Amino acid sequence: MKICILSSFEDSLSYDTGYSVRIYNLAKNLAKLGNKVFLIIPGFNTGIKKINGITVYTIKGFFPLWILRFLSRALGITKKLSLYFYDPIFILRAREIIQKCDIIQIEQQSTGVFLAIMANKIWRKVVVADCHDVLQAIRVKHTNALRRTLELFCENIFYKFVNLILTVSEEEKRLLIFYGLKEAKIRVIPNGTDIIYLDDEKRTESIFQIKKKYGLDGCRVVVFVGNMEYLPNLEAVKLIAFTIAPAVMKKVPNVKFLVIGRVPEKIKINMPNLIFTGKVDRVTDFLLASDVAIAPLLRGSGTRLKILEYFSCALPVVSTSIGVSGLNIRNSLHALITDDINEFSRMIIKLLENRELALRLGKTAKQFAIMNYNWKTIAKRLDIIYEQILKGVLD
Repeated sequence: MKICILSSFEDSLSYDTGYSVRIYNLAKNLAKLGNKVFLIIPGFNTGIKKINGITVYTIKGFFPLWILRFLSRALGITKKLSLYFYDPIFILRAREIIQKCDIIQIEQQSTGVFLAIMANKIWRKVVVADCHDVLQAIRVKHTNALRRTLELFCENIFYKFVNLILTVSEEEKRLLIFYGLKEAKIRVIPNGTDIIYLDDEKRTESIFQIKKKYGLDGCRVVVFVGNMEYLPNLEAVKLIAFTIAPAVMKKVPNVKFLVIGRVPEKIKINMPNLIFTGKVDRVTDFLLASDVAIAPLLRGSGTRLKILEYFSCALPVVSTSIGVSGLNIRNSLHALITDDINEFSRMIIKLLENRELALRLGKTAKQFAIMNYNWKTIAKRLDIIYEQILKGVLD
C-alpha cells in the first residue's frame, strides 16, 4: 500500500508532543510492514527527506508569513503554519503526492477539512481521519470563542467527508457515536509506546550526564512530561509548583521535580527544587533518571501518551482520573489514581518512601504496556484495517 499522512503541524516529527509521537510511530511501523509511507507537513521551505523508511515532504504555501501571523493571532492558533492547509499552492503541491497513494490519512480535524473534501470527492481517494482527540473545542476550552466555534464547525464537516475515523480509545468512540456518527465508520487505534530496556552503555552514560547536569545525584526525582503550550499541561505544572511540590518537600527534603517539555517564554515559575528542562532529545533517559512520574491533569481530551511512556520505563505513576482516561488502567494495580490534590501529594510521598511498592507498581505498569500498548502491534492492526477498506470488506 501507498499511504499518505497529512499533518498540519510543522513539527510532526519532533517527538516531544503527543500528536508527533503518534504520527511518527504509526508511520515508522507501517513502513516496516512493507508499505510506502509519505508524510506531508507545512514548512518555511519546500524539501524532501527520508526518515526511518518515511518519505517526508515539507511544503511551503503561497501565504506570506505576516498573513499567517495575523490570522494565527486573531484565531488564537499556536501553530501558524497549519493555516497552509487552506493555501492553494500548498494544496496543489500536496495533490501530486496524494494522487499516487491509496490511503490518505489526515491528522487534524479542524484544519484538514478542505483537503479531506478535495481528496475524497475530487481525487476519489480513501480518506481516514486519525483523531488524537475528538471534539476538543467542547471538552477543553483553551482558546477564544471564535476559534472554538470555527473548530467545532470544521470538525463536524470533516467527519462527513472521510471514509474512516480512528479514535484513540473506546471512550472517544462512544463520544462520536453520541454526537450522531455511525459506529461502522469508527475504529479504535490506541496510542502506544516503545518498551524501554536499560541495556546499553550509551543510555547509562546519558542518564549519568542528566543527573550531573541537573544536580540530581543523591536526590529523589519526581517527573512530569508535557508541552506547556497546551493549557491543561500548563495548569498541571502550576499545580505542581504551588501545591504538590511544597507539600512533598515538607516530608521528603531531598526531592526534586523535573518538568520536561516546551516552556513558552511568557511563563516564568521560579520555585525551589523545580527544574524546567525544556524540550529534550530523548525523554526516556530523563524518565529512567527519575523515581516517580506524575500526571496531575484536571482536564483534557484523547489519551495521555505521557502515561504510556512512564509505564514503558517501569516508573510508578500517580495520576488524576483525567490523566489515565481511556487507557483501562486500574487504580493501585497499574498506577495510583486520585482527584484529591492533597491525597495526590501523599501518594507521591508514599512511593518515595516505600521502594517495594514503587517497584511493584512500576513492574505491573510495564507489563500492562507491553501487553496492550506496543506500537508494533498497534500498527499491524491498522495495516489490516487499511487492507480491508481497500478491498471493501471492512467489517
